[in-house]
Amino acid sequence: MVLPALCCRVACLESPAALNQHLRALGTTSAALPLSSAFWSKGADERHAHRRWLPGAAAASAAAVMGAVVAMVTGSLEARGEAPASSAAPSAAGGEADEQAAALSKLHEWLTSQGADLSKIVIKPSQAGPGAGLGLFSTAAASSPRPDAPWWSWLWPHRGGGAGAESAAGAREPTTLASFPLDAAITVRTACNDPRVGAQFSWMLDKHLLDERTAVMVYLLIERLRGDQSRFAPWIRALPSTFDVPIAFSESEAAELRGTTLHKASAAMTKRLRETWSRLEAPLGTVARELGLPAPRWEDWVWAYCVFWSRGQSLPVPESGSASSALVGHSSNGSDPKIPIQILEGLVPGLDFCNHRLQPSPQCWWEVVAPQRPPQQQPATTAAPPAAAASSPGAAATSSRAASSASGSPSSPSPGGPVVRLQLHAGSCVRTGQELYISYGDKSNEELLMLYGFALQDNPHDHLMLLCPLPPRAEWDDVMFARMELLQAYGLRPQFFLPHPDQVSPSATAASKSGGKAPGSTASTSRRAGSSSSGGSGGGSGSAATDSDAAEAPALHLPGEVLDTLEVFVLNFQELAVRSKALQARMEERRTARAAGTPLAAMSQHSPVLDLASLRGRYERMSGAELRHYLQALGLRMATLTTFIRLLEIKVTELEGSEGTGSLEDDERLLASMAQQQQQQPAGQPVAGQQPHDGGHGQRRLRAALVYRMGQKRLGRAWLVRAKGELTTLLALMRDMQSRQDALERAKQ
Repeated sequence: MVLPALCCRVACLESPAALNQHLRALGTTSAALPLSSAFWSKGADERHAHRRWLPGAAAASAAAVMGAVVAMVTGSLEARGEAPASSAAPSAAGGEADEQAAALSKLHEWLTSQGADLSKIVIKPSQAGPGAGLGLFSTAAASSPRPDAPWWSWLWPHRGGGAGAESAAGAREPTTLASFPLDAAITVRTACNDPRVGAQFSWMLDKHLLDERTAVMVYLLIERLRGDQSRFAPWIRALPSTFDVPIAFSESEAAELRGTTLHKASAAMTKRLRETWSRLEAPLGTVARELGLPAPRWEDWVWAYCVFWSRGQSLPVPESGSASSALVGHSSNGSDPKIPIQILEGLVPGLDFCNHRLQPSPQCWWEVVAPQRPPQQQPATTAAPPAAAASSPGAAATSSRAASSASGSPSSPSPGGPVVRLQLHAGSCVRTGQELYISYGDKSNEELLMLYGFALQDNPHDHLMLLCPLPPRAEWDDVMFARMELLQAYGLRPQFFLPHPDQVSPSATAASKSGGKAPGSTASTSRRAGSSSSGGSGGGSGSAATDSDAAEAPALHLPGEVLDTLEVFVLNFQELAVRSKALQARMEERRTARAAGTPLAAMSQHSPVLDLASLRGRYERMSGAELRHYLQALGLRMATLTTFIRLLEIKVTELEGSEGTGSLEDDERLLASMAQQQQQQPAGQPVAGQQPHDGGHGQRRLRAALVYRMGQKRLGRAWLVRAKGELTTLLALMRDMQSRQDALERAKQ
């Protein structure tokens, strides 16, 4: 009865009319179930035959109901097999809509001609929001089973399947929605195999005049200048012509980032880009003249840079099978130190239109899959690990060109070569017309805005970067040189990243420390701690935290690397020498253990563990020697906290002071006002303050800058409240312990 049940479910998912037919059939079957006494008067054989039929009829009826319920629960059941008209993205008016439809049709035809399988998806304007551009949409309902679900879970989802079912489910292939041949991707091998400019690219890479990433950007620029003559013309025409990343901001737009790390970083990146362009402009002009193309401009270089960083991927290409299975196989085979994966950096036309989503979780992910080869046909050489490939552009480019010669020219994709598959996550489902999303990674708003031109409100991956101010190197004394040497020996830098304090769990902090008892306090505060409730008008650090805030703040849990970094800058010269000598002894022990083949334990945190709540509960039972020991450790922690608070105050002043962008409360009011104007403004008309014909760039850039800097201000305030509260608690404990020590000394006298 599996086949009728399967047909019932598929039909119900695809057509409501079929659902009505099955429900009517269910009613007819149900009406026939009450049996008359004549049935029981039949012979035993006849009753047995009917009993064989009854379970099958019940299963078919249950399948019809189950299919309808699953369809309604998963959202697959619609009034029509297409996406609702109300959810469609607003289209351009008149001729623009026709031009866009024609361009998308040509793009679909071109991708198909390159070997892409787009039978289950379509490319059209995204519904992710303003500025999202194009997106990928499903053209048919699809689902992917959970890893532990038996094969019949679609029919009877609450029945267990045992170990055999789990193993069968684990072997099931992921649900693939689209695939794109790797030979159609734009990588360094594409540039080196180009019949007209490949020789020049190979020469520049061999001479280290270009690294792998810059080569891809330069190739993108040349292909854009080629126009309709480019092999990638349909795809390039579908790309945005401008981007909302900070390096493309005007001077007034960049001023909205004052006081943030991104403001300085984007200025430094723009400077490096101009230096690179000044080096490339002349040779690229010569190449353009030889090809009969217009001279490249600065705007073309910025466009190529933005396309690469906003749409590119690091593609893990396995020797055989999927990249994930290759990594699993390598981890299970500890004897082979080489990873059978080659890393290529580039762009995959078609896949690059898939947008990012954080919540709800994206339905899709992508993976590179190579043709499965028997073990005896595996190549003799193994690619370098990803770290080596990324750290050696010349070697990576050479290996990429060698691999490209074996896989054929990029102008004629090999039908049997590796492909990039867009797949459903296990347990996910999509309905017809639904937009497909992937994850760009656990990126902070700083990264999202810098690379992609947008920021997410309440981003759980946001962080605050603090820099430890350093004097010019020419002014360093022996103490500063000792600090930097110890910091380098720890593998740290004079900077650190702070997530929201609620995300630093006490257990995670204790796990990174050497010995001691884990902190017992697990108090947490609201994610918006230190925002509007902190008061103040944004004049500086005083607006971020008050004495009452500090007194009521939950316990502070700093990551181990933050404590290590801060303590290096408060130790005196003698303490630095002791730390350095101890570190050298530990490193010598590790070298000896490594030579002897002894397993090595992970390097633990170097700063001592101080659980203030535990010390508060037992300091009255301590001896004089113990009190002196802990008072010395608490003194170091007090100096560390004072330094940390000072760095936070500097950061908050930069963000909210006169040199920054005002208070957090002002930003919140501005963002709410923009949202209200957007809702009240008729479609197609610019909102107040938006320049005509700017395509909405100004408003999108302002909103992204607002969301990013608001997150930075909230993080700064939250950490400042937490740190001041910790310092208040620590000082009170030190006062009580000192009093206890004085009492013990008086008792001895």
